[in-house]
Amino acid sequence: MLALLKRFAGRFALTFTLVVLEAVAWTLFPLAIGRAIDAVLRDSLRGLYELGGLGVAAMAIATARRVVDSRAYARIYARLGEDLVRRDPGGGTSELTARLGMLREIVEFFENSLPNLINVTVGFGGTILILSALNPTIAIGCLGVGGTTAAIYALTGRLTTRYNRGLNDEHERQVDAVGSGDPVRVGRHLRDLMRWNIRLSDLEAANFGVVWLLMMGLLVYSVGAAAEATTEYGSVFAVVMYVFQFGDSVILLPLYYQQWLRLREISGRIAAAGVAS
Repeated sequence: MLALLKRFAGRFALTFTLVVLEAVAWTLFPLAIGRAIDAVLRDSLRGLYELGGLGVAAMAIATARRVVDSRAYARIYARLGEDLVRRDPGGGTSELTARLGMLREIVEFFENSLPNLINVTVGFGGTILILSALNPTIAIGCLGVGGTTAAIYALTGRLTTRYNRGLNDEHERQVDAVGSGDPVRVGRHLRDLMRWNIRLSDLEAANFGVVWLLMMGLLVYSVGAAAEATTEYGSVFAVVMYVFQFGDSVILLPLYYQQWLRLREISGRIAAAGVAS
């Protein structure tokens, strides 16, 4: 996928810039809401103006980013699809069809998942920095939960890759299986396909359950710790919202990591056909 980034560097630079700006705007919302609450309690409208301005800016950036993305990634997919068929004209129909689908999955990752990943990553880092200023003890708790989560998914990464390899092998057999007209062969293929999906789902469910318990413990602790640290309602609200936002990041980041493992396996197949991905 690094080759893909290099090949279309100009288009990616523009979209990524807009994504980062959008992520920064969203990260500032809990702080802006907290400031607005405290300002209103002091009979001031300044916080409300700041919140409104942030909302308008975030909307403008998000709209521009989506308009640019839809056009840029449509061109990228068409170009790569042409290259795939041109450079591997002797490939079987089943294999080429499957790889065009996999190629679309890679492009969709850059168009849809990667912006969300950047949003989550910026939110993760921004949350830690802001919490460090608002309540350092809670920030340390967040780092502990984040580190534990990273360790859990790192330990299961090799198993995730193996399951994805088996799933992709079955996808490449699909057209041949269906084209055979043999119900027994089709049934066996579909059962194998679902078996790999179930293994991936079960692994993710186990990891998610552990991480969720860690986050609930952190959230309960943060509510009490924030209330004890200050009597300003807006500040307490901001701290709790940032911990909640951190929880979203901790739950979502591993999912993107697993998706990256799958796409890395797919990229190897596409690269074997001579297409930069």
